[in-house]
Amino acid sequence: MNPILPLHYAAPDGEPHVWKNDPDTLYLYATNELVGCPGDRPVQHVWSTKNLTDWEEHVPGFDAGQAVDFEDVAALPASDCIEKDGRYYYYFTAAGKQCVAFSDRPEGPFLDAVPIEGTEFPSCGDPAVFVDDDGSAYLYWGQFYLKGCKLKDNMRELEPDTIRTMLLTEEEHGFHEGSSLRKRGNLYYLIYCDTDRGAATCLSYAVSRSPLGPFEKRGVIIDNAGCDLANWNNHGSLVCFHGQWYILYHKACFALEMGGRKACMEPVYFDENGDIAEVEMTTQGVEGPIDASRRLEAYRACHFKWAAWHGGGDRLEREVACFYWKEPVTGWRRTARDAALRNSKDTGVRAAHYVERGIHREYLTRLTHGDCIYFRYLDFGKGKNRFTCSAASHRTGCILELHIDGEDGPCIGRCRIGDTAGFGPWNWKTFSCAVENAAGVHELCLKVCSERFDREWLCDLDWLEFS
Repeated sequence: MNPILPLHYAAPDGEPHVWKNDPDTLYLYATNELVGCPGDRPVQHVWSTKNLTDWEEHVPGFDAGQAVDFEDVAALPASDCIEKDGRYYYYFTAAGKQCVAFSDRPEGPFLDAVPIEGTEFPSCGDPAVFVDDDGSAYLYWGQFYLKGCKLKDNMRELEPDTIRTMLLTEEEHGFHEGSSLRKRGNLYYLIYCDTDRGAATCLSYAVSRSPLGPFEKRGVIIDNAGCDLANWNNHGSLVCFHGQWYILYHKACFALEMGGRKACMEPVYFDENGDIAEVEMTTQGVEGPIDASRRLEAYRACHFKWAAWHGGGDRLEREVACFYWKEPVTGWRRTARDAALRNSKDTGVRAAHYVERGIHREYLTRLTHGDCIYFRYLDFGKGKNRFTCSAASHRTGCILELHIDGEDGPCIGRCRIGDTAGFGPWNWKTFSCAVENAAGVHELCLKVCSERFDREWLCDLDWLEFS
């Protein structure tokens, strides 16, 4: 299920790879965003899996303090790794350039880092690296416009005559940052963070017959708008594992707090022309529909719709997409409304994180009248007749309306959440209600309703299940 990694590790900006000498293992190279420690870290852990369910952590894959002697590295956003001739190369940004470190193992440790001359860039680098079938290697980096170049055989120098400076642009492709190259058949796919829907929430792709373009934009693979109040970007890439292609992406958590962009995966499918059908964020991820009788942690919700209020109690519904951007964004521009929403502490439902006896846990907090919480998809089998959840409320209480197939879909039950004398983990109580007409596979939407039409914090939600 999504998110895919343990709760203490966020792992955004993920680059998934399956190496030719180990086709039964998928490796994940991602930014080290430890929950509770805001911001990127100068140490990267590598993760691996053989079944897409159980993940092994390799510590440390790359430690800038051990590998870099030419710069104090404070962060390692959106790095990448590649294998060539049995050796592994880890690319990252430092000292205003793209850099590379080396290892004989896919999980590292990567050591002896060197800067790559000619890769200077005024903003972020977000390096991506690719080795073609003939052994030729290519490096890509940039923000707002993408540079690309062939690497020399030593993997640490550019072939200067091959530099391309405008492989993708913000104007033509919606390119924001975070490129990644993959090859399928005779087509090269550039996956990147795209702003064409008004915010940097899409992972889109452009294709070419050459690794250095020209690239034609084909569409969106996945859009993570609606995953969190303060979502601001989406990074990831494609990977083929055991014959199935997947998109790895991240979704933001914890609203206004950093340290919470979680790695997620979805299967993707190509048509006969090589085009990718857009997929939606789900709770089930790569596992298929979730047994509705399984206890499901509320933080695994894949999408939210928030209800905001303004004026004399008038209701304004909004589906938040990265601070409510509703027009294309260039560079780092924000609107006054964006800032107001971002600074609000009571806008609506979001995840919260805590540690109990050394165990990391999460739940949904600040559920507000009109908020909608989506889980995709639950398998109700031949039918369920009861809903149970663990929740907390202080004085107000509320109703959770249970809808299938959207907030306007059939209502299969209404569960009243009573006063538990406080919010949060130390005030959980169970509540339940009867359920009707729940059978088969459906999207579940929990709609929060105030009995008094209050616009305040109504309840917190820990888990839910059907029986």
